[in-house]
Amino acid sequence: MSGSGVRGPDDDGVTLVELIVYIVVAVLVTGLMAGIFINGLRSQTSATDRDTATGKAGIVTNSLQTSLRNATAVSPATGTGNTLIAVVMTGASGWECRAWSLTATGNLVYKAAPSSFSVASTAGWTVLASGVTGSFSGGKVFSSTSATQVQYSFSVTTSASTVPISGAVTAQATMAGAGPCW
Repeated sequence: MSGSGVRGPDDDGVTLVELIVYIVVAVLVTGLMAGIFINGLRSQTSATDRDTATGKAGIVTNSLQTSLRNATAVSPATGTGNTLIAVVMTGASGWECRAWSLTATGNLVYKAAPSSFSVASTAGWTVLASGVTGSFSGGKVFSSTSATQVQYSFSVTTSASTVPISGAVTAQATMAGAGPCW
């Protein structure tokens, strides 16, 4: 009965060649899937870094724009620097001093007080953003052309992402008797 087409018990299973082909195909598919997964993780990390830097820059920009629009004057009135002070209206009858400063460690810090204060030390100030670098000459953040107009330009860096920000704002409030903050 050797030619009858009936298989014997020793013909069941997979040959060594078939097994090698299956393993090679499995390795190729697994390698392809791992490459796609790793590329997705890198893209997600990059997007997260960029979003974090953009968020930090947005916090600083919002603080500057909101405060300086409600300011009556800024100091320095002219020039470029890393510290900016403003007399800001807080309501119908109030004002306060607000200041922003870029520290030597790259933190952009903020302070508000009901009267003038020293900007010589920024210890205890609120950190608005870290990884900040000024974009004006000498790495400065602020530039003012008058006692009411301020330009700002800086970059925020987180890991491998850098987000540049620049803008300008004009102090628009007027208030009789607002005390100087400098």
